[in-house]
Amino acid sequence: MHNKSWHLDRRTVLKSTGVCLALPWLECMATDKQAAPKQRFFAGYFAYGVPMPADDAPDRMDHGWFPLGEGRDYQAPAMHQNIMPLREQITFLSGLSHPSMRGTSAHKGADYFLTGANILKTYDKQSISIDQHLAQSLGKDTRFQSLVMSSFGGVNRPYRSSTLSFDRSGRPIPAQNKPAEIFRRMFGAVTESEKNALASRRSILDDVLSEANDLNRRLGSSDRKKMDEYLTSVREVERMTARSVQWQNTPKPNVDPAGLELASNPTTPREYLTVMYDLLALALQTDTTRVATFQTACEEAGLTDQFPSAIGLRNSSHNLSHEKKNYADVASYITFLNEMYADFLKKLDSVQDGDGTLLDNTLCFYGCATSKTHLAVNYPIILSGGRNMGFKHGSHLRYSNDVPLSNLFHTFANQLAGPTEKFSDSTSDITEVVGS
Repeated sequence: MHNKSWHLDRRTVLKSTGVCLALPWLECMATDKQAAPKQRFFAGYFAYGVPMPADDAPDRMDHGWFPLGEGRDYQAPAMHQNIMPLREQITFLSGLSHPSMRGTSAHKGADYFLTGANILKTYDKQSISIDQHLAQSLGKDTRFQSLVMSSFGGVNRPYRSSTLSFDRSGRPIPAQNKPAEIFRRMFGAVTESEKNALASRRSILDDVLSEANDLNRRLGSSDRKKMDEYLTSVREVERMTARSVQWQNTPKPNVDPAGLELASNPTTPREYLTVMYDLLALALQTDTTRVATFQTACEEAGLTDQFPSAIGLRNSSHNLSHEKKNYADVASYITFLNEMYADFLKKLDSVQDGDGTLLDNTLCFYGCATSKTHLAVNYPIILSGGRNMGFKHGSHLRYSNDVPLSNLFHTFANQLAGPTEKFSDSTSDITEVVGS
């Protein structure tokens, strides 16, 4: 049973987060006893699928990803043992996928994982991701409407995206991947050059919008449609710029970086993933943002493909994923990723937040857009947290392959953003994940 007092032992909180938080921020928390806990959302992704030995295979429980059995009496394979202390706060889901993308070559997974868009033949149909849909409601009162992170950084290229997040027009949102820079943006002082850059950007945007609006009035209908799309993009940049200006003079949380490996990079995968998850936890805890995404690795050659080196494996993650018989190495690698993620959830669960923990007030969605590599059906998915937001856990839920994953996203939207008619290709809610 959770301790319901805001009057926390200071050392306990500092230990639980792995960093030193300044006392004034904790005092601010403690005085706001009646404030309702904020709702938060996190989505994470790993690449290339999971090992899937047959149910009657001798190594099924040693090397498999999916639980054996359904409902509350499922058996978790060895690679999930690190998360089992949170069994009553997690749900495994199997059978879900995005119907329009089942025929893909599968290494496009990050591009459509959170959107459900039909980009099988053209990228023009890309649409908003569920995190950005939720951010429009959950992110209105925070410094950053959302925090977009990946180990690769940027956007990379279509069908090999290095970001999970796409805006209202389906454009990729560049991901941050440098720990020191992420920390500076969240907790560092605003520099004069940043203030000048924002002022300059506002001036340029004003000029661009004025000229574009004048030109738009003189265009034909076809060209006007194209110009309207352009103006929508410019106005989105204008809105984000105005938001940044408004927050410039608002003090940031005082967080001591001691204990954070901010110099880490993907050449040291364990340290790097640890600090990235630490930064995510801090961002949510300090209310710097209430919506975050993290793509642990890009389905593309590069340093993130060498993450198996963290446990002494020489093979790349891509090559490991193509193993068809001896799953020992790929299972060890996925176990490592699972442990990194489980430690993040445990960190959220260790931080008191109102009448529960940060995990109780954060819905966490984690998985991949392939089961076996190159098989874009039956995504491996773990749903966690959000107990104070109406979500219930403790089961393995198995669905037929014709149920769209967007049904789950539709449920997220209804619970966190208010009544939503539809999300992507959703056909209904998935009611089994909500309720008392």
